[in-house]
Amino acid sequence: MRRGRPRNEGTSGTAGGQVGAGMTNIPTDLLRTFVAICELGSFTKAAHLFDLTQPAVSAHMRRLESLIGADLIEKSLSGVKLTECGEEVLRHARRMLAVNDQIVSGGGYRPHLQVIKLGIPNLYATTKLARVLSECSATTGDARLQVRCDHSGGLLRSVRAGYLDLAAVLSSGEELDGALATWTDDLVWVKAPDFVLKPDDVVPLVSSPNLLLPDRIAMSALEKADRRYEIVFTAFDTLARRAAAAAGLGYFLLPSAVVMDPLVIEAPGVLPDLPRVTMALIARDDLDTTLLAPLISAVENVLSS
Repeated sequence: MRRGRPRNEGTSGTAGGQVGAGMTNIPTDLLRTFVAICELGSFTKAAHLFDLTQPAVSAHMRRLESLIGADLIEKSLSGVKLTECGEEVLRHARRMLAVNDQIVSGGGYRPHLQVIKLGIPNLYATTKLARVLSECSATTGDARLQVRCDHSGGLLRSVRAGYLDLAAVLSSGEELDGALATWTDDLVWVKAPDFVLKPDDVVPLVSSPNLLLPDRIAMSALEKADRRYEIVFTAFDTLARRAAAAAGLGYFLLPSAVVMDPLVIEAPGVLPDLPRVTMALIARDDLDTTLLAPLISAVENVLSS
């Protein structure tokens, strides 16, 4: 997306109105504003990107919704939330803008991406991000690789909605229909090296406030084993949760592949056994995965090793 004020790029004289017999032309500046709002998660940030006022961005959205004849964005205190129609329009809008920008650049349309947006779970960023950037970027050819870190639920929603091209997600396995690749990893209890849990002690847990998959698995395993537990520390930030466990506050669940000093894995038998967890690579619905086969293979290799 190029920085600058969106221009009225509709057919001359139509201003996004009717074209021909019953056909409606949608100016690409409206679509560009809509995509920016979705990707940045904010009307205000989209306004800053295009050097517009927030009322002007809101006017773009009202015009776009009027042309399409449906609401695209729902009002939400937690940020931008798309309607079902909005998710569909976003997928088409990104393709239309990609073609538009190829034509304007003088190169004509080429069936490959200029930017590939990849999502990886926060849990893997500390140990895997450097390799993702070095090994995976080498497979993208002329395209640039952009990486987003988030929790797996957020990544899965983003790739389904078309915000991301590819996402690696940690899952229990029930929501991975159509995955390009899957593999499994062990979940382990991690703690500070000098932390010792006595047999009858309440198990102290370090958790995310929104109870991510590892948090839910930890609590379920303890409940099935009839072990009492207490959440002693919460933070959305993965590094803060790692720091809390390293400080001896309690246990933290991690895939075995991303355990690193100073955290250590608890000895077998102290706490209940944990199930293996599934990792999967998911692509947005309309992505040409054939062209991205080298990248997909590289991502799987980095995250599963």
